[in-house]
Amino acid sequence: MHSATSYGHPPGGALQGLDLAPLYENCLFRSDIRKETYNSIATELCDYKLIWRGGSVDARGYRARTRNLSACVIQYGDEVTITPRLYSDFVLAHVCLRKGIEITADRATTFVPEGSVYFSSPRTNISLRWQEGCEQLLLRVPLDMIDPTGRHCDFGSGMVLAKSMTPLFVHQLNTALAISHRGGSMSHFDAWTDHVERGLAQFVGMHLRGPATHRPGSAPPTRTEGVDWRERLEAFIDARMRRPIGLDDLMQATGLGRSQLNALCHRAFGCAPMELVRRMRLQALKAELERNPGQDLTTLALSYGFDHQGRFAQYYRGAFDELPRDTRRRLL
Repeated sequence: MHSATSYGHPPGGALQGLDLAPLYENCLFRSDIRKETYNSIATELCDYKLIWRGGSVDARGYRARTRNLSACVIQYGDEVTITPRLYSDFVLAHVCLRKGIEITADRATTFVPEGSVYFSSPRTNISLRWQEGCEQLLLRVPLDMIDPTGRHCDFGSGMVLAKSMTPLFVHQLNTALAISHRGGSMSHFDAWTDHVERGLAQFVGMHLRGPATHRPGSAPPTRTEGVDWRERLEAFIDARMRRPIGLDDLMQATGLGRSQLNALCHRAFGCAPMELVRRMRLQALKAELERNPGQDLTTLALSYGFDHQGRFAQYYRGAFDELPRDTRRRLL
């Protein structure tokens, strides 16, 4: 049995205050075997295809249930790509407790960073890439609780919950988890329990119908409130430090158009979007060089996407007022 603090780190940021103890008291499985992990999760959620990336497996699953809602916390350990069978009778809330996920639903790709919540209701297809070490809470909400009439055609494929609304979602989720923990002792409060469940379901449904929802075939939504777009942009770049990144990827990650993203990046960071990618990669590269100054500089530069050594040295000196070899010489 694992407590919330021994299993993962306590949620912070917009998820601060989320009480996961009721989940951690009901362990579904813990395994380092790929097949066993797949079978356990497929039984709990839905059938799916799973591609492992070759890292170590440290899979764990925990569950909590009320009368109509089901929540589970899942970790794979290794980076995985998941393609679930299209679900048609429920909506999933993805709560990123640790690390992030990249979700492609109906041809639109969204990166959901740690500390964020994403509601998914795909029409034609969905796939998810979990980062290595990613830990997710998945809340399964029956569609009939959101709209008993069965009119779900006005839902979008999915959306990231605004940071300003996340504490309200956490408050409702905590109440539902507390009810699951009390079990049979809540039998005299069926009407109130039903009210709590339906309130949470309506919260999810209202956001899937909201003006920020992305619908298949439409332009990506514009999200400029607060610092949400900046958080998603930096989290997306950080998650793909050693992977190819194009401007179209940054537009999809933020939900912004080309000219708007360029203008906002210049205003927030003083540079163009792709220059921000280069800056962040140089900072990450320098931090790694400082941790291990004896490593080969060419190999290190290539691993971060700098395939021209002359330009790499020029970028590095422009950012840090010294050449990479000077950094290494200073530390050795």
